Amino acid sequence: MTVPTAGQSMAAYKAKLPLTHQPPCHTLFVGHNPSLSTWETGRFFANPSNRFWVLIQESGLHGVQQVESDDEMAEGFGFGFCDVLEQPGNNAGAIPKHEMEANIPVFLKRIENYATSMNGSLKRICFVGKRQWKHLFTPILSRCTHGQQDEGNRPALWPEQLEGIEVWILPSPSGRAVMNWEQRLAPYID
Repeated sequence: MTVPTAGQSMAAYKAKLPLTHQPPCHTLFVGHNPSLSTWETGRFFANPSNRFWVLIQESGLHGVQQVESDDEMAEGFGFGFCDVLEQPGNNAGAIPKHEMEANIPVFLKRIENYATSMNGSLKRICFVGKRQWKHLFTPILSRCTHGQQDEGNRPALWPEQLEGIEVWILPSPSGRAVMNWEQRLAPYID
């Protein structure tokens, strides 16, 4: 697999959001950054070791048994997908802290624009992994829990447009994240 750089074309990779003629987007899943598999295929959670689609199916979150692609989730069920950083890589820890910090306003503006374009249909933003949520704070949060976050716990630059929208932290579905299956699945069921 060729390692693309952030400056290369993002022809395959882009956020997946329902179009205006599709069911309105009620839930936005936010990853840290696209894996190399996602970058190359344009499919979120495309890495073979990623368990996202199994978690979605076993949790019953979408209400249908066999959904296995972001296109189906966006087109038929009102789910959207994006990443905090639009920079490919399989090791989130390799991204320098200063790059994450510089991207915070860009990311928050992007999800504010998404919410505005959804005309009030967005009900929840689900960060798929703790790292990207913790890095939106200055200083970086030392701890956070899985599940729904308290409304008083938002980054300083959190857009007004997003007030009242639930924020959830879901366990990372990555094969690199060490956690037993029951612990990983529980917040997806909540």
